[in-house]
Amino acid sequence: MENLIYFILVAIVAFASTAFSIPQIVRIAIAKNLFDSPNSRRVNIKVVPTLGGIAIFIGFILGTTIAGDGFSFFEIKYIFAALLIIFFAGIKDDLVTISPRTKLVALTASILIIALFANLNFNNFHGFMGINQIPPIPGIILTVFIGIVIINSMNLIDGIDGLASALAIQISSILGIWFALVEQFDYALISFSLAGSCLAFFIFNVFGNRNKIFMGDTGSLILGAIIFILAAKFNQVTAIHTGDFAISSAPAVLIGVLAYPLFDVLRVFVLRVFVIKKSPFKPDKNHIHHRLLAFGMNHLQATTTIFLVNSLIIIGTLVLSTYLNVIQLTVVILSFTILISTLLELVILYSRKINPNDEFQNLFLPRYLVNAVYQKAL
Repeated sequence: MENLIYFILVAIVAFASTAFSIPQIVRIAIAKNLFDSPNSRRVNIKVVPTLGGIAIFIGFILGTTIAGDGFSFFEIKYIFAALLIIFFAGIKDDLVTISPRTKLVALTASILIIALFANLNFNNFHGFMGINQIPPIPGIILTVFIGIVIINSMNLIDGIDGLASALAIQISSILGIWFALVEQFDYALISFSLAGSCLAFFIFNVFGNRNKIFMGDTGSLILGAIIFILAAKFNQVTAIHTGDFAISSAPAVLIGVLAYPLFDVLRVFVLRVFVIKKSPFKPDKNHIHHRLLAFGMNHLQATTTIFLVNSLIIIGTLVLSTYLNVIQLTVVILSFTILISTLLELVILYSRKINPNDEFQNLFLPRYLVNAVYQKAL
């Protein structure tokens, strides 16, 4: 009961700190003309401040340190150090823009701090592809790769109101509940602090008028980094936890919990590299949320749809994890996400609400199928 009070308190402090910070940040952004201006790639139609990530970071830090004073753990100082590097990289990118290479260096440095000093890394595959324990050096390399993928996946889905923050609330809440159940209270605290911060931001981002704000790269990178930290700890604990609430297919369960951001970033990268044949880091409107907007949904409807589909995948993953091994469960999750994405694109293409010849709206379908469906719709 005492731990539950701490978890509620940490979420409340994180929520209140973020909610208090946002109007102040908006006023500063207006005074200094720090806005996200609409362009051919953006989906916003008016200028909006982009520094909401500062408020999320403030809320998370205060929630974790002040409300979580009843807990103390060794890794937290390294976690804060790594997040601070990402915070400053994100701030600079939001204000003056930095190159993908510079951002990659900052992310790599942060992940190495987390892996080497906080000892949070992916060093066990749980039997996936016949691999269990991973030697230290390959484990560090794998951890850096997974960290970059997870952080960038959260960064890239931040394209419409509420999406990144809603999924961060969902993912951190699920992992937080599991950490609490297996008595990993420190990481439950981190999870609920992130959820509280993101909930406050979500309200201003989706329903705000005078104080509407975007999280910018600062926010999306911070969200991705914290979720990566939680995922690494989850993977470590599941390898040794054998009591109640034990999970045997941890890598597949993580894929299920992170299904939408991981699949969307994989899908977009494949499109850019193999279909459009351009840099995978060059922005466009090929994300799934762009498809839902093209179908006629507004931002909240698209976010709600993605949230519900991801919830369905998570529930299915948790249920099937007791019956399938890690490889079988991974195949089921990937097959389901590909099926849903394909059906969505076929429906939108047939409704003629997308131009298949627009380089910013390429489809993850064979060209002959795209032409056939589009011609039939004419």
